[in-house]
Amino acid sequence: MKPCTAATILGACGLLLLISGCAQDLSYQAPREGVIEYSLSFPEYDPNGLMAGMLPEKTTLFFNRELQLTDLSAGMGVFRTCMVVNTLKRELDYHMSVMSKKIKSKLGEQDLPRFNEGSTALSIIYTDETDSIAGYPCRKALAIFNGLDQPEIELWYTEAIDIEAPNWFGPYAEIPGVLLQYELVQYGMRMRLTATSVTPGPVERERFQLKDAYQEVEPDVLHRELEDVLSTFTS
Repeated sequence: MKPCTAATILGACGLLLLISGCAQDLSYQAPREGVIEYSLSFPEYDPNGLMAGMLPEKTTLFFNRELQLTDLSAGMGVFRTCMVVNTLKRELDYHMSVMSKKIKSKLGEQDLPRFNEGSTALSIIYTDETDSIAGYPCRKALAIFNGLDQPEIELWYTEAIDIEAPNWFGPYAEIPGVLLQYELVQYGMRMRLTATSVTPGPVERERFQLKDAYQEVEPDVLHRELEDVLSTFTS
């Protein structure tokens, strides 16, 4: 019998750690349902502007593998939007309320480019950089735009959350994972979203139901209404 040397003991310990690590990886299952909280900031907006106090500070994403719901409130609740994304049907139901006015519109893939104007990237460059955001491992990509005056945008995404085609409806459709830090430009307003928490767990199906008390309008009408409202924050 060979004597136990320090090298033998260390090798055995390393093997046990490797087996233990593999077992943990095999037992891990990416969440398929849950809630993601994002903080919101506006890099190009004057914090001393007249409407600064009316800008939203956070948004919430509820998700399962096929459905997503994003809820956002601004102006102390005066302005509110809610998007229900149905990946199976490739539809997005956009609800908007401004004081007593409540409208909604069903957007198909042919309607989305108009709502993504200003954020659609010319190309996506993937990097080897990694980080952790809200406790989830993320990879970094860069969105490059055609306009010389539009800076590149960092996109941090994770593949440790199991959402089917998570970005198909937005300007970064090709990104394969859930975006946990990114920027959007909509109606002249640049928004930066950073995930602050991810809470896995069941989400009630009723959460994704469409709102009945909203007037149905055509996508063009919704587009004009959003443009009018958001212009008040950028003017």
